[in-house]
Amino acid sequence: MAQQPWDEKLTDFLRSAGEELRRTGEELKAETQRLLDEVTDPELQAKLKEGINERWKMAKKTAIDVSGKLQEAFGSKPKKPARKKGRSKPTSKKSAGKKATRKGARRR
Repeated sequence: MAQQPWDEKLTDFLRSAGEELRRTGEELKAETQRLLDEVTDPELQAKLKEGINERWKMAKKTAIDVSGKLQEAFGSKPKKPARKKGRSKPTSKKSAGKKATRKGARRR
């Protein structure tokens, strides 16, 4: 008879846990659907694109203004660094120790 209350407690716990999981699943599903609707809303997408375009225009204007002020301050357009033809990356140099060893080996 001591087994009966334990079985009932376990059954009640499993039942309540199942109901809570079901409610949580429904809440997650509803929130996911709301977010998907918000993301796929054409009006919201248009508003976001418009905001991005405005910020791009402001950044471009600011860059032009800064460039003009730099030209006034330094007297001319900034010069671009000269690029060497051929390799774009600097070549790696071998350590001096290896060169000295090689030279010494050749002399013998």
